[in-house]
Amino acid sequence: MAIIGARILTFREFSACGAPAFNGERDPIVSRRWLADMTSAFRTSFYPEEAKVRYASCMLKDRARVWWEEVGSKLGNDAVDAMSWDEFSTRFQAEFAPTIEVQQLAREFLDLRQTTETVAEITAKFRERALLVPQYVVDEEMKEVRYHDMLRDDIRKFVSISGCESLNMISRAREREIELEHT
Repeated sequence: MAIIGARILTFREFSACGAPAFNGERDPIVSRRWLADMTSAFRTSFYPEEAKVRYASCMLKDRARVWWEEVGSKLGNDAVDAMSWDEFSTRFQAEFAPTIEVQQLAREFLDLRQTTETVAEITAKFRERALLVPQYVVDEEMKEVRYHDMLRDDIRKFVSISGCESLNMISRAREREIELEHT
């Protein structure tokens, strides 16, 4: 239970905030998405810092649960109870989003080219992988140029980078895709 003001929040209430289970996939995108979902659930439910690790660890299943039990046995109950959300997140990412796999996805991002994927499919891949390449997270212009460059030729020629705010070229790319489907 977590206490907010005079109110005690239960695990059931936490679960109702959309806190997803995590089964232990060693996938940087899946694991980062889970951490983001947990952070969102904490923000929605206003959970205090000291309760976050306890509640999040209850959402670990299968391989993730085995990993967490191993961490607990190495550190001991007192250390686990005192663990901050940042420390948990760091340990979690080291296990389920290993640097070598993040680097592989970053390389895939830099090599990404639309082939048979729809604009929606390639955009989803682009967005997921862009989060793993820090310079593209903070630089919108780099992101726009990279997105434009990875589009198929028949769509890229229609979509201009100039005049596009952020990634508004996605809707232009989709318009062109629809036109090409009907010709």
